[in-house]
Amino acid sequence: MNTVRYCSACIALLIASLWSQAQAEPLDFTLDNLAGEPVSLSDFRGRWVVVNFWASWCSPCIRELPELVKFQAENADVQVIGINFEESTPDEARDFLAPFAVNFPNLKIGNTPLEPFEPLEGLPTTAILDPAGQIVERHMGPVTADHLRGIIERHRR
Repeated sequence: MNTVRYCSACIALLIASLWSQAQAEPLDFTLDNLAGEPVSLSDFRGRWVVVNFWASWCSPCIRELPELVKFQAENADVQVIGINFEESTPDEARDFLAPFAVNFPNLKIGNTPLEPFEPLEGLPTTAILDPAGQIVERHMGPVTADHLRGIIERHRR
């Protein structure tokens, strides 16, 4: 009988240990926006977040910018965040983005890698995070508004 109680306690402890390991900490980072103000990923906790890494010299990034703007305009419950992944000044990034009427925050990449987002395999790269702050999907290459909507709908289930 004591062996059964001991085994039950061991199993309960094992399950609790595995559960706590499965509950990963939410991802977070803080980068400056193009006005020099800090923005944290955790500012958007509780919402779906689309994090898009781009550069002005990247032609697929340029082609997808209107899709990101369209997606943000049609999905107020989701937050798009752009991250300028190049060595340029905030003024240069703002000037580049101006013709696109970008409707979401854009941040400047920092000096240290944003793990687990980096290293990037190429640009553009987009990560979709659930409201708990976990990456549910990652995509290299341009995305469309419909593609992003489909990814989020698939993971909401």
